[in-house]
Amino acid sequence: MSFPVLAAPSAQAAATSVITPEDGAVITSGSELTARAHFDFALTMQLWVDGPGIGNTFLQQKSLAGDLTGTFPIRQNGRYRVYLKGKQTGHIYDSNTFTVRIAPAAPTGVSAQVSGNKLAVKWNRGLEDDLSGYALSGSGVQSRSGSVDSLCQGTSCSATLPLTKSSGTVSVAVRAQRPTGTGETLTSAASTANAVLTSGSASLPRGSAPSLPSATGEVPAAGGPLTPLTPFNEQSPVTLPSVQPDGATPGYAFPAPEIAADSPTAQNIASTDRLQWGQSVGIALVLLIIAGHLGTWTRRLRVAQAGTNSNGMAARIARSGTGRSRVVKTREQIARAEALAKAAPVLAVAGVKPKGAKTPGSGGKLVGTPTRRRRSARRPVTLGKPSGGVKANLAKPETKAKRRRGSRRAKR
Repeated sequence: MSFPVLAAPSAQAAATSVITPEDGAVITSGSELTARAHFDFALTMQLWVDGPGIGNTFLQQKSLAGDLTGTFPIRQNGRYRVYLKGKQTGHIYDSNTFTVRIAPAAPTGVSAQVSGNKLAVKWNRGLEDDLSGYALSGSGVQSRSGSVDSLCQGTSCSATLPLTKSSGTVSVAVRAQRPTGTGETLTSAASTANAVLTSGSASLPRGSAPSLPSATGEVPAAGGPLTPLTPFNEQSPVTLPSVQPDGATPGYAFPAPEIAADSPTAQNIASTDRLQWGQSVGIALVLLIIAGHLGTWTRRLRVAQAGTNSNGMAARIARSGTGRSRVVKTREQIARAEALAKAAPVLAVAGVKPKGAKTPGSGGKLVGTPTRRRRSARRPVTLGKPSGGVKANLAKPETKAKRRRGSRRAKR
């Protein structure tokens, strides 16, 4: 569904238009442009730009009325168009067409070096997106031109130019080329570099080098016989500074340095360090063994002292036995004492004193059995044996199982 754009009357229709860039303008410098337009009344108005390298690009939109602005890059030369478009209707209400015609920048980083009978030239690639190639020319070299793909790899470019002279100074100029977008080509300013040709440098074959001095110290002189190079040779082509001290006799020969007979010999520091490390480890092991023997000896000494002392804890524990045997003995003693206590009245009637009772007048000494036994019709009561009198049995300590059965019977 579309909506009509409510615009002003025909007398004011020119108010809805693109203001900048102007229609038919030519742009010769810069890297970006700003477009500006105005409209009176519409639901939604949009500002667009169409050009090489950027395509159809949206800049800004606004409703009702007002001004529209937007900035866009101009990386390539050619024709551009800025237009106003209704969002709801898709209708283009105004547009301006202009041309970008900007020359490329001069190459940077140009350098030249003689290599055999050719001149090697290097430079940096330009930043323009639509560069078409480079042209090289100069003095003492042959001219050459080529595309960006043939001369550049990545961000660096290079070319070799044949030399047209064998001595003197040669120069080379590098220019960048860029199309205008309308069938023409623009050339940048020249960036130059110079190189000096020495005698015979241009005639040397590629890969050759001058002769080196011989083992006797002789080098070939240009245009003359071989001349040896000695320290104080007056015919030497090289002038060396004097090393003699001030006031010394000319031609005085200093004695050669002598090596002392008792000079210290070098020691192997690495072997010395390993020997010291081994000695330290050996001493540590000996000390460790001695400490272990001392510890064993002290433990044995403490055990021996504890066994010989009759009042010590170890001796008391050894005499009393284990904990279970001590408990059993204690229970038996308690059971005997209870049995004696129960049988004391019966034994007293029978005239028998229990073993372990005290007799008056005996000085507190224990009397086991009476010193004299009187014969009577009755036999004395014998502990633990049946008789015509009273039977007395010593109580034995009850076991855990008997106590449990007794408790169960009581519960029943």
